[in-house]
Amino acid sequence: PDIVPPLAIVAAFARGKTEITNIGHLRYKETDRINNMAAELRKMGIKVDVTENTISIIGGRPKGAIIETYNDHRMAMSFATAALFAEGDTIINEAEAVTKSYPGFFVELVKIGARVQEI
Repeated sequence: PDIVPPLAIVAAFARGKTEITNIGHLRYKETDRINNMAAELRKMGIKVDVTENTISIIGGRPKGAIIETYNDHRMAMSFATAALFAEGDTIINEAEAVTKSYPGFFVELVKIGARVQEI
């Protein structure tokens, strides 16, 4: 279940359609990762369809957006990665959720050249 959020981000940048199946259990993690990933990807201009057990993503050119993490560390890290390559600026609300599993996540992003600003 932990690989689906970053895989969804990769799919958002890939060509064509990516369908991730058999993931209904993701609705019961820290948040409903299926619907919430879809909602936030749509904010970035990506076409997403969901069912009870799948997420289908049509890749494209994600744009910067104001992203909600739903206080989910995997969502925060995944969308921070998307922000590195999206067109325009991205604001990630509740980004501090990363401390649950990777407290140094943003420090490491800065080390590799990411521009990170706390607001």
